[in-house]
Amino acid sequence: MSTSPVRTGIVGCGMVAVEYAQTLAAANGIELGVCADLDGARAQSFADRHRITAVPVDHALDPATLDLALILTPPSTHAALARQAIAAGLRAVWIEKPFTTDPEDATALLQLAQRTNMLIGVAPDTMLGTAIQTASEALKQNLVGDVLSATASLFSTGPEGWHPSPEPFYSEHVGPLGDMGPYYLTALDYLLGPLHVRSAICRTRSDRRVGSGPHAGRLFTAQAPTYVTALLDTDTGTPITLITSFDAAGSRAPHLEIHGTDGTLVLPDPNAHDGQVLYLPYGQRTWTPLSPVPSSGPSSRGLGVLDLADALRKAHEPQCSAPRAERIVHLIGAIIRATAPSTTRSRIPAAP
Repeated sequence: MSTSPVRTGIVGCGMVAVEYAQTLAAANGIELGVCADLDGARAQSFADRHRITAVPVDHALDPATLDLALILTPPSTHAALARQAIAAGLRAVWIEKPFTTDPEDATALLQLAQRTNMLIGVAPDTMLGTAIQTASEALKQNLVGDVLSATASLFSTGPEGWHPSPEPFYSEHVGPLGDMGPYYLTALDYLLGPLHVRSAICRTRSDRRVGSGPHAGRLFTAQAPTYVTALLDTDTGTPITLITSFDAAGSRAPHLEIHGTDGTLVLPDPNAHDGQVLYLPYGQRTWTPLSPVPSSGPSSRGLGVLDLADALRKAHEPQCSAPRAERIVHLIGAIIRATAPSTTRSRIPAAP
């Protein structure tokens, strides 16, 4: 077991990288030293802000200077960069969600990492936060009884209202299902899984407009479904309804609900690490907030990276595992395939 700080670098200096850098800067046992981006000016600006060194992308995957690389680039680049990190001999890599955009790539990458003994951790890490851990503990204590059903809902206007470069969120294989679906599917798979796909409906509102930044007002075309409804179930036949939409002004629907013979749990947005979990006993009308379980770390992106660094030092598997991330990619692929009339029940790789 090593006691030296885990040397870490960031590849991809976009908006989400800022939160990761802040989390790592406040943590012990990990040292963020370099960053890289295809946009050299953006990398240098990020490096100056966080007092680290900007380097070319190849140098940010160099095991001579790094133990762990964070791949925070657009989803279509995840698989290639992860393979590059494995080929370079890096010890560990953290990949933003989704793991890959193609199920076959996810399976091949997982197998390659296992053959080379590379540790891979994959976002989201919100399942490590207090909200999902509190719900998990309630289910372990049988608070809701036998689980009868669950629902998950994301309704939003899409990222073009706040992100200055929203086009990648609408590229093929992304959209609300590829972008936000991993948060909801990971939470459901962690709490109730493994999951299977029964049927789905998708549609696309293709005309979008950039709402902020230097390109505000520019029109672009969505290549991915912007509305998805999917019917899932578990090994025990529990039905789960998932809705993800970038076509709504807003919603008051709960993000996650789990209904059982003895009561219902309502969970906050799984895009966040914390938040209140509510419980309603069957036959009652008053919702009770559950006491949150103790936090295992900061309530911010990067919590899973800290767990991965700990796994690297102590030689154990990370909690935000690549096998589960592979399952989520297969689930997303199965949902898209299920929109075809001939699609039958889709099987997903078994959970670890």
